Amino acid sequence: WTLAGGSDYISTQQLQNDAFLTDCPPKEDRVEAATASFQMMSHAYQTDGELLQSQACMRPCPPDAKPYMGRIDGYHGAFINAGHNCWGIAWAPACGKAMAELVLEGSCKSVNLNPFNPSRFTAPGSRGGRGRKKKGVSVGEQW
Repeated sequence: WTLAGGSDYISTQQLQNDAFLTDCPPKEDRVEAATASFQMMSHAYQTDGELLQSQACMRPCPPDAKPYMGRIDGYHGAFINAGHNCWGIAWAPACGKAMAELVLEGSCKSVNLNPFNPSRFTAPGSRGGRGRKKKGVSVGEQW
């Protein structure tokens, strides 16, 4: 069995300084809590189960805790549906429907996607384009 548990929030600066690049240890108290909960739910795990491994991982979470959903400004036919944090699996049916409507019909009828605009943290005058499209403004890495 593999269980994971716990959440820590790290800053952009920590990420830029390679936080958790090679080691992202789980919180032992969270692993113990998850193990106890799972034992209550599973008779097989309670009687015969053995924890072989615990792990932690990075989950994407934008600063406002809302996912990025919608068109990517400056790129025709490009869309994003990401950053759902721990809610990705639970929200997948609704988000999938919303994005399918947007991609196939040109607009989303089932959900107001405005709060999830992928460009909400980008200054309005700098949205869209990369490299030469930015008219000489350095935009970092180029592919």
